[in-house]
Amino acid sequence: MLFIQITLVSSKGYRPMSTLIPVKSVNDFIQNKQDYQQKAATAICAKRGMTVQDLEKYGYNGIKCRVYDKDRLADQYAKFNGCKSL
Repeated sequence: MLFIQITLVSSKGYRPMSTLIPVKSVNDFIQNKQDYQQKAATAICAKRGMTVQDLEKYGYNGIKCRVYDKDRLADQYAKFNGCKSL
């Protein structure tokens, strides 16, 4: 399972909000990008107690996407803290 981190960016200052969305593959994400972005916006709104219209009201009009590799980040975190694993 692959995760994509989708971050909503505000034009009214640095106030990003992000969530992780599971995808089958990067190609699947590229082909269905709009659907995944809508799913991410809905998940962020549910977590924050907002509506999609509130996102527009508060100036969230940009989206950034990146592949989120949990295993690689866990290894980096463990090395940084001098631990063998989390």
